[in-house]
Amino acid sequence: MKKKLLTLFLSVMSALFVFGAKASASTISVVSDTAYAPFEFKDSDQTYKGIDVDIINEVAKRKNWDVNQTYPGFDAAVNAVQSGQADALMAGTTVTDARKKVFTFSDTYYDTSIVIYTRSNDKVSDYKQLKGKTVGVKNGTAAQTWLDKNASKYGFTVKTFDTSDLMNNSLDSGSVYAAMDDTPVVQYAIGQGKDYAINIKPESIGSFAFAVKKGGKHESLIKDFNEALKEMKEDGTYDEIMTKWLGDSAKASSKSSSSKPSEALNLTGDANAKATPTKETYTISMDSSFAPFEYQNGSGKYVGIDVDIINAIAKNQGFNVKLTNPGFDASLNAVQSSQADAVLAGMTITDARKQIFDFSDPYYTSNIRLAVKKGSNIKKYEDLKGKTVGAKNGTSSYSWLEENADKYGFTLRAYDEASTMYDSLNSGSIDSLMDDEAVLLYAIQQGRNFETPIKGISTGKVGFAVKKGANPELIEMFNNGLAAIVKDGTYDKIINKYLDNNKSKEKSSTNVADETTIVGLIKNNYKQLLQGLGITLGFDPSFICYCHDYRYYLRYDGSCTKQDPSCDFTNLC
Repeated sequence: MKKKLLTLFLSVMSALFVFGAKASASTISVVSDTAYAPFEFKDSDQTYKGIDVDIINEVAKRKNWDVNQTYPGFDAAVNAVQSGQADALMAGTTVTDARKKVFTFSDTYYDTSIVIYTRSNDKVSDYKQLKGKTVGVKNGTAAQTWLDKNASKYGFTVKTFDTSDLMNNSLDSGSVYAAMDDTPVVQYAIGQGKDYAINIKPESIGSFAFAVKKGGKHESLIKDFNEALKEMKEDGTYDEIMTKWLGDSAKASSKSSSSKPSEALNLTGDANAKATPTKETYTISMDSSFAPFEYQNGSGKYVGIDVDIINAIAKNQGFNVKLTNPGFDASLNAVQSSQADAVLAGMTITDARKQIFDFSDPYYTSNIRLAVKKGSNIKKYEDLKGKTVGAKNGTSSYSWLEENADKYGFTLRAYDEASTMYDSLNSGSIDSLMDDEAVLLYAIQQGRNFETPIKGISTGKVGFAVKKGANPELIEMFNNGLAAIVKDGTYDKIINKYLDNNKSKEKSSTNVADETTIVGLIKNNYKQLLQGLGITLGFDPSFICYCHDYRYYLRYDGSCTKQDPSCDFTNLC
């Protein structure tokens, strides 16, 4: 009888073990740090919260994961994943070459940095201001490594602490003048009421990612995580999480980033070097009308991002340029046929173009972006459900919207002209539109009453180009000059001059018509249009315009013989 009971007991326990194992196998075990605010920490209600917690929960919701997240501490979490006791690591883990040997990482979800901070009444905007001061830092951190390396250069003394609390207490009491820590940690402390200030650009040290054991059975989780993270960034959920935990500091950081477009560039040039020109003057061919990269202002002069950048680079590198504006296709042909030395026309770098052109470092990232009327309730892509969104036919914007229409439940309306599309948003015929970010931001700066609630979607990099194998010194001078104008701040001033939405139309440095309208396009480019017409038809014409019952003659050189004061074209002459 005892044997039968023993057998029955063992059978039951075996079944429980099997079913228990199955239940466990269907649950994803994610391990995190114990106390690393704002990424993971135990709040006053004894519940773990933070950026990592919210991101994992959101990924789990989107990918139907059953997650069990525990918080053994960073080292213990790393060991648990390596030994197979846990499935994945989410602990503010910096991606490094050494860690890539043992972990498979997701796309990065946070670019981490370290930063100097002070009490709010002490402002450090340059490391030179730390000369003779004492700077606090935690032992064994990236911040300590950076400070030790730069102490003699800037003349400060490094004082180490075992914990952040001890370091911050010393900062509060004045025992140290400044401290250095992970940027999000400092931002979170400021958001929690600490009387600290960041007045200097953080030092980038890497990026955080989700990870699984390399070659293990959970590598499929990386694909899930990446897909969900991409969706979160596109629909605004990611930004909501970051703002939730980094508060006003995150917003200020975002604003600062937008005013520093150069931070998005990957440069190879030497800002202190200068190549030797092989020609007295280089002919640079450009588009004829592609605001804000190149377009004619109210005086008929070509201005724009491309114009300002090439002039600044030429000045820095000591070579002469002659700028021509025949149009995009004509510019490409001119360089290919050696009638021009280079093309600078807001041109996206593609594999196909690399076959016939040599490109510089990218000087701009091309994005597409959603716009709504100011005051709209549309803040993320989910808010487009039941709405109508416009885009120009045959564009990246149209393709993206067409691909995502069912997902977000909106109706896509196609337009042939930007002007009609923009007017439709203004009148309320559509609820939103998507267009090239640079064109959109420029239109807003010129007075369009729109706003862009969602971050842009990258569609490529824009570069300067020469005919393949020709003028290598020109590429070298462009790259070196670009690095130089980034270093001295000229690049950021140029980009913000044309794309800073905080600048009103009245503050614009040039009197320019809005080129997203037909009238604006003609006003800004009439001379080029008329000249091209004259050349094409082979005559030396006066262009005859009729306005009401009056007739006047507008020559392509800009002169007029008769005007009707009520006609839109009168102020062209």
